Amino acid sequence: MLTLSHLHFAILQDVIVQDFSLALQQGEIKTLFGPSGCGKTTVLRLVSGLDKPKSGKIINQFNKIGFLFQENRLLNNLTAVKNIEIFMPTPDRQKIYALAEEIGLTPADLNKYPTELSGGMAKRVAFLRLLLSDCDLALLDEPFVGLDRDLRQRLIALLQQRIEQKNLACLLVTHDRFEAVRLSHEILLLSEKGMQIQQSIILNTPLSLRDNQYEEKTVKQYFQGRVYYD
Repeated sequence: MLTLSHLHFAILQDVIVQDFSLALQQGEIKTLFGPSGCGKTTVLRLVSGLDKPKSGKIINQFNKIGFLFQENRLLNNLTAVKNIEIFMPTPDRQKIYALAEEIGLTPADLNKYPTELSGGMAKRVAFLRLLLSDCDLALLDEPFVGLDRDLRQRLIALLQQRIEQKNLACLLVTHDRFEAVRLSHEILLLSEKGMQIQQSIILNTPLSLRDNQYEEKTVKQYFQGRVYYD
């Protein structure tokens, strides 16, 4: 379980996170949904330990954290497949190739270095690296931005499978209300500053039963008339 209690974080006089609390259980997906600059990524960095809160408490009972940054953060001196293997508890190249094929990456692609990959290909490699790691808490910062709808749907399906098979806990940051509806057990709608929770949307439908029709209906139900964040 992950518990955030009354977190406060500021840079000089600029308050970014103010009195923010959250609890995340094993197998649960919560989404931070709000405008750019409201502090969503900062919360992920606080959870990962990259930044330290000025006050408040973080209790993390998960064993390993995986962080999928907005940037791909691949190691340029290793091939794509090596970037994935070093995070696997038991490296299995055939498993990597099989999963990669589902999202349009060939063995030849994976034997290239990151500088030889397009931005979209590098993003998919970083996604596979997280998916095949042994983390039990995943921090996902805009994981599907810049990808076309068909590819996003395939990546989301793989993430849903991983969540259900491994009981993975996820803290997701996204500007896409359809992604939020497809993946979340709870969506936290946030204020423009300070990470104040304005509304909590609880979704109980099993992830495996969420399709395009469910997305459309749920977005219309909960996001009607709301300003959407780009």
